[in-house]
Amino acid sequence: MNDLMTQTEALLGFSADLERRLTDRGLGGVTGVVERFEELLRGLDEVSNEQLEWARREIGDLISTLTGVAEHLDMLHAIQQAVPRSRFPQQGPGMAAAA
Repeated sequence: MNDLMTQTEALLGFSADLERRLTDRGLGGVTGVVERFEELLRGLDEVSNEQLEWARREIGDLISTLTGVAEHLDMLHAIQQAVPRSRFPQQGPGMAAAA
């Protein structure tokens, strides 16, 4: 019986400490965490699998496009490195060519 009392007291202490920690973190204790979890589930219910798949495809397409742009920039950089710079006048962005 003594072990049961000790275990019960330890469990109650843990429960009180958990409640305090969750409250200190601004979560509203155990009840607040459960309410947030339920709110999260309701929010996720509003997003369909089709919408998620569409977004994933769009992101994949964007990544492919950006990868292609990066490859073209790499090619331009390689060409720029291969051509002697002294043959052409230096022009920066926004600088007009000399007439």
